[in-house]
Amino acid sequence: MMDQIFDQFDGGLPLSDGDAWPEVERAPVSMAVPWTEPGPPAPETIADDMRSRAGRTVELLGVEMGPEDSGLLWSAVFSVEGLTAPIFVWLEETDATTAQHAADMAGVPEHQWTMVWQTRLDGKDAVADWGMILRTIGLSWPGTPAVHDLELSRWIMREEIVEPLLADEELEPAVESLWWVSASQREPGSPAWLKTSGLNRLGLPELEFLEVPVPLVPTTAHLLDELAARIAEDGPPPPGTRMAVGPELELRAVPPREVLPILSADMPGQAGDREPDAAPSIVFTGPDKVGVTRPAWPPATSVLQRLADEPCVVYQATRTTKRRAHLARQSWDDLGMIHSKMSRLDAKALVAVKAAFGPESAREHCWLRIDTLEGNAAAGVLDADARMVSGLQEGDIHRVNRDEISDWCVVLNEKRFDPESVPALWRAVDALSSR
Repeated sequence: MMDQIFDQFDGGLPLSDGDAWPEVERAPVSMAVPWTEPGPPAPETIADDMRSRAGRTVELLGVEMGPEDSGLLWSAVFSVEGLTAPIFVWLEETDATTAQHAADMAGVPEHQWTMVWQTRLDGKDAVADWGMILRTIGLSWPGTPAVHDLELSRWIMREEIVEPLLADEELEPAVESLWWVSASQREPGSPAWLKTSGLNRLGLPELEFLEVPVPLVPTTAHLLDELAARIAEDGPPPPGTRMAVGPELELRAVPPREVLPILSADMPGQAGDREPDAAPSIVFTGPDKVGVTRPAWPPATSVLQRLADEPCVVYQATRTTKRRAHLARQSWDDLGMIHSKMSRLDAKALVAVKAAFGPESAREHCWLRIDTLEGNAAAGVLDADARMVSGLQEGDIHRVNRDEISDWCVVLNEKRFDPESVPALWRAVDALSSR
């Protein structure tokens, strides 16, 4: 039995309390909503707005007035039907620095008050809870151009993120909007430490890569988003086990304590770089130990380099694929009109669609560079050889229908647009005709 356990961890990697990650306490989600309507609202006004504008069933559970001259007007607790956890809301004065930041970063007009929401995504489906929160705020206060995710210090723009949710009840928010990927270096040009922040709001460990060469930082950041989406959907792999990134591409998921003792002192990610109360995390390394006398887990450089250099297939979360396909098909008419307008203007642009090929058991999503796009069909050439489906080669001509596509992109003036950025793409194309 002991041999089987240690074989599973390829040399003895179980945590001290067994083959499971430490439990992660679910962190709250906090949203600052600039109050752009007249006067400071009362808690009853907030409840009425959610009822009348968003159609929510809301109960005001309690109210407490803030201390005089504290800048806090009131705090309240609401229950909203459909959300498991209560919502704590307070209204505070907006100081000059905060107002300037909101104006500079998100175009928020001058405002005297900020409403802060705090809750936990405790329902069976955290992504659905997140979508309901964003829709409720968007419907209840339509004049607010952005809300501030306080944990991630990131502005959620109404046009880009909230409006698509309001226009399409079937659309889910992008799961990656629940976390942030950051990179830290000791000095410019030195290897980086990349990690997520926000997965603890889903009750999950954060993810990280150590010793990432600077040229591989964009590839690693994208891969962290993909890995985080899969782990949000399926849960983390057991400590010490392999996780497939794609065909013939594997990483090892290990606890930080397995690699920090051998991490060079000049590399970021040391124990001293981490907050004392930081959530548990998973470090991704190369798949196999290296070294003879003291075998150790290497950085994932070789896998990351392959992803950067070769047209590799990367496994995606089912939820991510379905959402992107839904968006791509819903925005097909926009893509058709944009393609037609760029053709009339003789614009130098790349238009590509991604479509599924092969049987259900071995399906691969491949990019086609589009030559013609008419009605609900497009034709073009395969951008690269297929990796999983035989007989599909770069340069092959294929025709696909709207209901077969899973993504699209437009590259115009060295900027990339996709189904998430249709308004920005329209502005870029309209600017061409004004020249």
